[in-house]
Amino acid sequence: MNLVGFVTYAVGWLKGGHPERYGVAVLLTGQMIEFFFLEWEIGELEAGIAGSQAVMLLIFGRLALRSNRWWPLAVTGCLALLVMVHLLVIFTPVSFYAAMSARVGLWHLLYLFVLGGVAERWMAGERAASRIGRGRAPESV
Repeated sequence: MNLVGFVTYAVGWLKGGHPERYGVAVLLTGQMIEFFFLEWEIGELEAGIAGSQAVMLLIFGRLALRSNRWWPLAVTGCLALLVMVHLLVIFTPVSFYAAMSARVGLWHLLYLFVLGGVAERWMAGERAASRIGRGRAPESV
């Protein structure tokens, strides 16, 4: 994970609503799974990473269909392109650096979409999930 990812996860969790928190949890869990299955390779395919991203694609696809937010659909598109980059490496002679460049760019775009979803919530004046139902005692008058 890089600095942009860390900032996205922190801002999404602390300032986002329930869909943003769910998305951050899925992305963070997916990246931890990728870390543990990093060495799983089938020929040129990094099977552990591709499998993790394919599962995240399905989860975000479901979130995009059930949520009233725009950003899960954009994240689903980024994840679909990430999976396609993995398939492209298998079926065409793409250099390692070209594939890695595409993957890094798509991950940064994905993080930008999540941050955009949080910013939209903030600009609309909606409360963050971390502030909903805190259970504070009412202030005395």
